[in-house]
Amino acid sequence: MKIIYKIVCLCLMLTSTSCQKWLDVKPQNEQVSDAYWSNKEEVEAVLGSAYVTLQQSLETMLVWGEARGNTLSLGGYLKNDLVRLKSFSLLPTNEYVKWNKFYQIINYANMVIKYGPSVVDKDPSFNQATMQSFLSEAYFLRALSYFYIVRTFGEAPLVLEPYMNDAQAYELPKTSRAQLFEQIVFDLNTALANSKEIWPTVWETKGRSTKWSIHALLADAHLWLGNYDDAIISCNAVLESGRVGLMQGVVNNKNNWFTIFSQRNSNEGIFEVQFDNTKAQNNTLMTIFGSNFNWVISAHAIALFQENSEDIRGAGASYQASDLKLWKYLGAEGNTTIPRPFSDQNWIIYRMADIYLMKAEALIMKGESFYPAAIELITSVRSRAAISRPLDAGNTEIEMLHALLEERTREFVGEGKCWFDLLRIAQRNDYRYKDYFIEQILLGAAGASTPVIRSQLMNVNAHYLPIHANELRYNKLLVQNPYYENLN
Repeated sequence: MKIIYKIVCLCLMLTSTSCQKWLDVKPQNEQVSDAYWSNKEEVEAVLGSAYVTLQQSLETMLVWGEARGNTLSLGGYLKNDLVRLKSFSLLPTNEYVKWNKFYQIINYANMVIKYGPSVVDKDPSFNQATMQSFLSEAYFLRALSYFYIVRTFGEAPLVLEPYMNDAQAYELPKTSRAQLFEQIVFDLNTALANSKEIWPTVWETKGRSTKWSIHALLADAHLWLGNYDDAIISCNAVLESGRVGLMQGVVNNKNNWFTIFSQRNSNEGIFEVQFDNTKAQNNTLMTIFGSNFNWVISAHAIALFQENSEDIRGAGASYQASDLKLWKYLGAEGNTTIPRPFSDQNWIIYRMADIYLMKAEALIMKGESFYPAAIELITSVRSRAAISRPLDAGNTEIEMLHALLEERTREFVGEGKCWFDLLRIAQRNDYRYKDYFIEQILLGAAGASTPVIRSQLMNVNAHYLPIHANELRYNKLLVQNPYYENLN
């Protein structure tokens, strides 16, 4: 892959009155070079650029993690590439199989990791502790980017050096899934050593890397790797931190769960991609789910909510019953018709409910004796949603996992998790649950297309996206993912 990034130097407007200096960035169209690294502000600017690029990756995170799952259906405004992705009729030219934004983040992180330490000797105001804190963030952002890439493509180039020069030939072959995960875990453990528990402001504590966001990502990665004890250790670190907690579901007869999305940076939030309309930082969520809506909630997800009429996450909260649009991103309040004034909702990557349910999943996989503890955690999330009916989770591993996945659907619909959840479960123990995975995916597919999709998903290589045609053109060492190698 010849990663042709015109590295843009983004200068931070560091003023004492700015509460979100990390998002106050202006492009200067300067290429970052070795000579650039002379003071703390320059290091901070490149790190800030990584966060800004993460903002720009919102739709990619949604589409990769949700579109092929069973919780969203195609909406009123249909893009051809979305239709093809949802129907598993992908070509390597599809706009949604581009990984360039995540490699941009990786490149910014690589620059900070390589050049940041040298700045300590050049700038007296840049002490070792601050530099180590910046490095912790860079390692986290690199790990997060590779985590999205490996779950989506299976194999991809592992780039650990910064790309500084447009004339530089940067061609690398794919790295195995195992090696990518090994790097992710290494980066996260490295990041933990100098991570912060809190930052000076709430938005920074929720929007920048912290010890708790690192542990959340570690727990997730360990679930994919089958390291269940390690996943539980990281979940417990967050659960026992005293820094985040499970929000109350109803407060003063109002839907307090809804404030996780409407008010942003709640006590439940662990890592949220930040947006702020007052600083012209808007996203596309109200377009994706509102005006030119690409997606609506699926009939399958609606049926799950309707199993419990008291569930405060259902109609009027996660979605509107009238048009099936995702109200959690459109409304200013739950169970009202009051819309949000601006599309500057945060994109939540991890929140406390995820920790409860990731720990429950790890416990289920540890065996039958751990099922009661897993049920207790799932019940905590259900009880917060005002569900009083006891959970009937069955008594086999797949029945327990099914109950868990249904609860994750209710809790996280539209949050970019469904496809990844199903794929993670399916892949365990040499695809023990592949048939279950296929049946679940088909619940979100159009009826006429289900036989074709079923046939496609029998090939496990079809579970990954193709490498975009441009990447193959620029990088002669890349090989197309096997399922797509004969497609134009």
